[in-house]
Amino acid sequence: MSGGGRVGTGVSTEHPSLVPTTAPAEPGTAGPLRLRLHEPGELVAAVPHLLGFRPAESLVLLAVHGDGQRRRLGVVARTDLPPPDGVTAVVSACAQRLLPSGPDEVTVLVVAAAGPDGRVGEVPPRPDVADAVRDAFGARGVTVRTRLWVPRIGTGVTWRCYPPCDCRGAVAATDDSPFAAATAWLGHVTYASRDELEASLAAGAPDPRLRALIDAERRAAVLDRELGGPAAARRDHAALLAARREVAAGRALGDAELARLAVALGDPMVRDTVLGWSVDDDETVASSAEQLWALLVRALPAPEVAEPGVLLACGLLAHGGSALVGVALERARRADPAHRLTGLVTALLAAGAGPGTVRDVVRDAAAESAARLGVG
Repeated sequence: MSGGGRVGTGVSTEHPSLVPTTAPAEPGTAGPLRLRLHEPGELVAAVPHLLGFRPAESLVLLAVHGDGQRRRLGVVARTDLPPPDGVTAVVSACAQRLLPSGPDEVTVLVVAAAGPDGRVGEVPPRPDVADAVRDAFGARGVTVRTRLWVPRIGTGVTWRCYPPCDCRGAVAATDDSPFAAATAWLGHVTYASRDELEASLAAGAPDPRLRALIDAERRAAVLDRELGGPAAARRDHAALLAARREVAAGRALGDAELARLAVALGDPMVRDTVLGWSVDDDETVASSAEQLWALLVRALPAPEVAEPGVLLACGLLAHGGSALVGVALERARRADPAHRLTGLVTALLAAGAGPGTVRDVVRDAAAESAARLGVG
């Protein structure tokens, strides 16, 4: 290992959905699971499940908290390997993501198919990146003791350390492991690539008919809200509640329903009220809400897709996180760059807010809006 002994001995995972605890959670609950990674090959094998997809040509940084036998993993950040002239900026951005969580050390993993001489798996790839991470975090008082590299993440592939260390070993089982089983048990999908992950929330082809229905629904809603006031907002809430139940029952939503929901979510008070579904004590409510938001993210055009996009991101974060959080937030940001809730959630992430903080924010916002709306 670079600068010291083996990483991973007695390290427990703090994945967004696999947080250290003293006992395993029951399936279907929001509780955490405790898993241990005993050597670097297990850590590398866990990375796809920590991220939600199998990275390639990537820099992965893992925050480590504690020392001795009580070390645990915290925030995991990934970025594409930058060009040589962009290393400093990219590493600084990664540091801004990890440092607010207060790590005691950071572990580096570079995934790259070839070294500077073009050979696969023989010469350490991108030493400039690994060195920049060590220097950037070291300057901020955070140790970078372990710097690993691997040409790809797959069972049996050789991992190595960057010089001066000469440790090496084999990547543990990636798909047939307790970690893989635990993520599946919690209902999380590990995608084969970043592209496949993004495709899971990809929008369909533009639908002029749906656009026309949304515009007509919005014109009707303006009049309804002027005349009905809070009663109109309660009708919007009821439409979303009915849709959530329809999706939970496995029934499809038609274009007219999609247009109705798009406009209903355009009322911030209604949107913030249904945001509370993500932290409902009934896990089936949170699950069906996530299904509905994901469906709307795939179905709605811009700018309306910003609302379900940020709702999906908030729900995932409240339950620990997912690789889909970034995809959903990016869809929301592109659809409406000035969207206030998207900006708030992005700021919370940048500040290192954990699931508990997100749940508190969601509960407070939802409770206030539900009281104003007059719904339970």
